[in-house]
Amino acid sequence: MICGLMKQRFSERSLLQQASRFIEHIASVPALALLVLLSVLFPVALFPVHGIGDIKPLDLHFSYSPDLLYEHLVALGEKGRGAYTRMLLTSDLVFPVIYSMALSIALMLFLRKLLPRANTYLCLFPFMIVIADWLENLSLVINIHEFPKRADVLASYASAFTSLKWVLIVLTVLILLTLVAFGVARYIRDR
Repeated sequence: MICGLMKQRFSERSLLQQASRFIEHIASVPALALLVLLSVLFPVALFPVHGIGDIKPLDLHFSYSPDLLYEHLVALGEKGRGAYTRMLLTSDLVFPVIYSMALSIALMLFLRKLLPRANTYLCLFPFMIVIADWLENLSLVINIHEFPKRADVLASYASAFTSLKWVLIVLTVLILLTLVAFGVARYIRDR
């Protein structure tokens, strides 16, 4: 009986289907433009408000050693570490959702146009970036909390999540560029 209810409940619309349909529903050029604008505003206007100074945040590096992480934490000072923690737990939790949503909508717009009958789950790929970014933030916050005690294994995890985030961003952009190239080739062919 329970299996039957679960099968009936989840067979028609899985979580992935629901997410994909939601992106398909909201995907539009104005929505994309708004999300791109917000994606630009975060690093330009919102992140500087946190007050970590001119020190390049670790999450902008592709990777870093535990030594570099601790040098960074020392350079930030006590106030800077507090500001960095606040940034990681507030605006830097929202920012990856916004830019991943922009990437997702861009993918959906191209998928809808170029491959209308194809499965549109590919538009959900950018949300793997969100998971990597949040795990990166969590690892960094724990390292900051433990400071000055070293947690080198956790520092290595933070770096790995940072690298994973950047790899996923590059892969998403490559997928998007492939769709653009496919669209341009189709346009030229059909002319």
